[in-house]
Parts: sequence; structure tokens; C-alpha cells
Amino acid sequence: MSIFPTRVSGSVGGYAASMAGAAPSSTRSRAPFGRGVATVAGLGLLAGVGSAVVGLLGQAWSTSRAIEKAALVAALADGTLVPPPVPGATDAQQRVADHLVHIRLPQGDGVYLQDGRLLQSDADVEAGARVVGLGRTPLTLVTLGDSTSVGYGAHTADELPGVIIARGIARHLNRPVHLRSHGLTGARTTDLPRQLELCAAEAPDVVVILIGANDLRDMVPPWRSAAQLGQAVRALTARGVPVVVGTCPDFGVITAIPQPLRTVLSAWSLRLAALQERAVNDAGGRPVALARLVSPDFVGQPDLFAADRFHPSGAGYGRAMQVLLPAAIAELEGTELADTPVSQPLSA
Repeated sequence: MSIFPTRVSGSVGGYAASMAGAAPSSTRSRAPFGRGVATVAGLGLLAGVGSAVVGLLGQAWSTSRAIEKAALVAALADGTLVPPPVPGATDAQQRVADHLVHIRLPQGDGVYLQDGRLLQSDADVEAGARVVGLGRTPLTLVTLGDSTSVGYGAHTADELPGVIIARGIARHLNRPVHLRSHGLTGARTTDLPRQLELCAAEAPDVVVILIGANDLRDMVPPWRSAAQLGQAVRALTARGVPVVVGTCPDFGVITAIPQPLRTVLSAWSLRLAALQERAVNDAGGRPVALARLVSPDFVGQPDLFAADRFHPSGAGYGRAMQVLLPAAIAELEGTELADTPVSQPLSA
């Protein structure tokens, strides 16, 4: 889920350049819950109870402000909050951009060797493919999804979900792994077709997807969100690409969300997770039930949460990857690995 919708791939300048004109809605800072979720929760589950509806609306608003403030304070404290310069912008355009914020997340893309070392630059990767240190053509791991797919809340590259999985695969299969991340903080499931297009030319050997929380924020019906996820997974599996999906976690373990809003969102998140699991199975992917396998470990463990008390911390991502990594390895071991690129665009 997003607090500061920001493209992870690409430079700060590239992101800011898109701000020179009218900012699209997908790049504006959005509240993590907003009126939408509370309205649906209140009207859908507490229909006819006017005071309860008003209470949920107030809780959603105050909770959003509190989480945003906590994230802002944390980013200022660790130096990851930077204003987005807009190349060639007018003074007026720059002033608008200055009201936006860009969280500089750790970057972990590159080729990981069997011993965990990273070859980061393009030149290093090209040279590395020819040296004894690599020995074998790297596998390509692509991560897609929302803020959890790119490690929002982590402080170092070593804590990023993709990095943890890439190193684990490289070590277990004794083969280098090329990590590419195309997730977008704030992304809903409807953003997956765009992300699939980005990964098409990279001939992924396995794709890991983490998405769904922002669909709750924007009151997308769970059945619709799950169906969109299923379409994206099928677009990959139809071309022989193994897919692992971490389904929606249980919002009931996030104590930063007050009651009774937490209970409402917990029920909705569990419903979405169940529908996601079914859709991924039907599409030939491998779902991993984070709500069942990981979320209970977060109860009473503040160190597993980031400073905003909402996103996972580096330790929290590490715990989640303990169940996602074996699934990714199992998919690779059970699938014939192709060294030829995917020729057709991947679209849902």
C-alpha cells in the first residue's frame, strides 16, 4: 500500500519530469485508506447505523493523517525524503513539484552471484556473463506489484524483498540471478498490465507479485481485483513463465489502524486474499497465503513494522520472504528453464 506514490525504477529526475505538466492522479500523494474504504466499509457492513458510519469515516481520516505523518517524520530523519527537481520547469511548475515528495528507496537491481555479491552496472553485468565467476547464464527474476514489492519501509538494499529472493535462488540453485523490479508504490492491480509490458523484453524465468492493498484503499470490489490479478498471472503462465503471488496480508494485525475500522478492513483483506488465491491457482500460478503464513507473526512484534507502523520493516520483509522464497525455488525447479527471450508483449 502506498503513502507516497512514486516510481521505483528510474531516476528522481525522470519521475519529477512527469510532474512538469498536470500531475496524473496515480502520482499524487494519496491517503492509505481515504474516504472510499471507510464509506464502503461503513455502508456495506453497518448499513443503517448512521453513527457507526460517521465513526468509521472519522477513524479512516485520522488514521490516514497519522500514518502519513509518521512516514514523513521517518523519511526526514533518515534522509530519504527529497524534493523532486523538474528539469526545464518554470518557477510555478517547480513550486507545484516542491509540494510533492519523493521517497528515495534503496535500489537493489542487478546480477547476484552465488555467494551473494552484486554486479550492479550494465558493464559489470555484460562482463560478468563471460567470466568464470558467473559460470552460467543468469536467471532473471522480476518483481511486480505495489510498495511491498519494492520494499517500502526497508532502509538498505539487503532488506529488499527482491534482493532476498534473488540471493536465495542464486545460492540454492548455484546460478546467478538477475533482479529487475518494476513495482510502483500506490499501484493497484489495474497497473499490472503496464508492469508486464516493462518486463516482457527481459525474458523472466520467474515473476513474483505482491499487490492488492491499494485496491482496498480505493474500494475496488475484491472479486474484480482478484480477476484482474488472475488475468495478469495467466498472461505470464501462458508463455511458460512461473509466477508466485503473495496474497493480501491480514490488516487486522496493523495496530496503527484503530478499532472498529481494523476489524472491518481485516475481514475485507481476508476476503480479497481468498479470492486472489483462487484466481492465481486457476491461472496456473503459485499463491502464497501471507495472511495465514506471515501476518500472525507480526502480532505484538513492533520491530517487524517500519516507523510508520503500517508497512513492514526490513525484518518484516525478511520474515515474509521466508515463505515466498521456497515457493519461487519450487517453481523454478519444477519448470524447464528457457534461455530464449519472450518475443510477444506480455499483457493481461
